[in-house]
Amino acid sequence: MTDQQKTITLGAGTVALVIGIGAVLYFFTPWFRQNSPNPAPRRSEHTYQNGEQTGRNRPNRWDDDDRAQRRFHQLAIAADSVGIDTTRHVFAVVPADSANTETAWQRTLTNLLLELRYGHRPNRQRYAGLPETPDTTGLQAALADNTNNNTDETNWLNTNKFGPYRQLVAVYGQQRRANAPMDSLRAIRQTLNFYRYLHRFNASRLAVINIPAAKLTVFDSTGSPLLAMAVIVGKKSKQTPRFTAYLNQITMYPYWNVPRGIGITEILPKARANAGYLDGQNMQVLNSRDQPVEAASLDWGSFSARNFPYRFRQASGCSNALGLLKFTLSCPFDIYLHDTNARDLFVQTTNRWRSHGCIRLQNPVDFANLILNAPTFDAAFMNRCLLEQKPKIIIVSAPLPVVIAYNTADIGPDGRLVFYADVYGVAK
Repeated sequence: MTDQQKTITLGAGTVALVIGIGAVLYFFTPWFRQNSPNPAPRRSEHTYQNGEQTGRNRPNRWDDDDRAQRRFHQLAIAADSVGIDTTRHVFAVVPADSANTETAWQRTLTNLLLELRYGHRPNRQRYAGLPETPDTTGLQAALADNTNNNTDETNWLNTNKFGPYRQLVAVYGQQRRANAPMDSLRAIRQTLNFYRYLHRFNASRLAVINIPAAKLTVFDSTGSPLLAMAVIVGKKSKQTPRFTAYLNQITMYPYWNVPRGIGITEILPKARANAGYLDGQNMQVLNSRDQPVEAASLDWGSFSARNFPYRFRQASGCSNALGLLKFTLSCPFDIYLHDTNARDLFVQTTNRWRSHGCIRLQNPVDFANLILNAPTFDAAFMNRCLLEQKPKIIIVSAPLPVVIAYNTADIGPDGRLVFYADVYGVAK
């Protein structure tokens, strides 16, 4: 046999082998697929036009996964544009035989939708005293929205009309395009999350106290400021805690019930050194039954921080450290808002991080009248120092939500981006 004949024979044999293998695969593959212990799932043959299903078969889990993944990626793009860390939201790939497929991707979409609208609790918040009222009906509508234009989902994402938030979103985009430093972008993202977090409370108005700015602002539901003023907050060694609570009562001519820590570390040493110190400060000594004790009858030299059995209370009046008005918060801390007997500090110094943790107000009369929705106190109230006054409590009929925050970036009154010093060293 010549070499040419051998080549022709070999080629014919190869062709026959290929045809034989093809025939085996054609006739037996359906049998193997049908009898396989783990048959591979097949995609259904259908398409969608204008949100309506077409094709021969119902959508199976592969189609649901594909659609959910597309929605997830669209939401992730939206989340990234408003400063949300999308790495915390991962679209889990569930095994084909899992019965929890729908639950898994719904959970992922739910968490991302919730953060886009309501944010997450700010870092280092120690107490949450305001009820949160998320819109569960709107959330379910957004999750069930399978239309091409995603109307319910769009409505869900566009409900945050809070003015400072919308301004800060625009500024964040500008800062990213300008390649701003990462620390600056991080500070903006934290404040964006804070404004989303405020959306949880659905309040017609609320007061925000920003510690780094040493400022109180009362906002209406659209984010328009109703009142703004400077405040004095806790120093670094006596930090004002971050929390949410209701302001539920106002006290005229309050006592100052001195916290024990301040009493034994600051007042007791002065009382031991100077017998007239307590009288000069209009300070009373109370026993365990809150009954006044004559200070001159006590052996001050025998007392120390460990064995002092009394407490101090400063009588009401113009010399009282709380001033003439005290605003009580529904929280577990001994923290409140108040007037001060050292009002000149607001004009004499820019250091407004100097208290023991409570919050001194620059304009307590304006704040009280706003809360009470009536001109209860006139401008002369602060200058009338009435003698022998007892504390009088005014119950606030519509308690004001108060949020004490720590934001080192924000939108200023002129609409520009402002950065504040990290006075407590905790921003990173």
